[in-house]
Amino acid sequence: MTRLAPREAYRLWAPTYESGNPVTHLEQGLVAELGPSPAGLRLLDAGCGTGWRMADHRAIRAVGVDLSPDMLALGRANPALRDVELLEADLRALPLPDAAFDLVWCRLAIGYVAELDLAFAELSRVADAGAAVIVTDFHPDAAAVGHRRAFHHAGEDHEVVSHIHPAYRQIAAARRAGLTLRAQAEGIIGPEVRHYYEQSGRAPHYLEHRGRPFVLALAFTRDE
Repeated sequence: MTRLAPREAYRLWAPTYESGNPVTHLEQGLVAELGPSPAGLRLLDAGCGTGWRMADHRAIRAVGVDLSPDMLALGRANPALRDVELLEADLRALPLPDAAFDLVWCRLAIGYVAELDLAFAELSRVADAGAAVIVTDFHPDAAAVGHRRAFHHAGEDHEVVSHIHPAYRQIAAARRAGLTLRAQAEGIIGPEVRHYYEQSGRAPHYLEHRGRPFVLALAFTRDE
């Protein structure tokens, strides 16, 4: 398996990235559970990929930021995202003003940043007072059983270079940035995602992974 830096990895992964998998399925459920809905709010998706999560967002403003120009190009070509602003930038240096959003998402992206303090400082900076900041990522337990951020392209398997950030480290970095933890949840492998394993010919892996947390979700509030 080849290990690739995120920008190069997503250049290759972009055309097939939006196909579902157990992690994205569980992650979507956790974000819906922790809320709030973007409807009527100013929404930022920091690490948005193709921006697909913002389709039908119903926000009064929706902005997506990502490091991959290839992912963003697909988003800009998507008619469902015609009213979403998509910007190429690093999570650690968001090209956005202070206190500009009521809801900030950082979904399955914080693991691509080694410097948690820098990332959380930026997420907090662009959030208005009282705003919700939702951060999700691969659960450390998933890495412990061999799960990798990986994809198949042109007959080869590739792993995206990333970092494992336990919940306590993320919570501490968020606190230093002026964010207060409101809720914490885990996405557990179970029957609702079994079909993904079966469709990809990996049914034995389902039995191995069943009952394990694969997604970590943290919901914060920006301090007043």
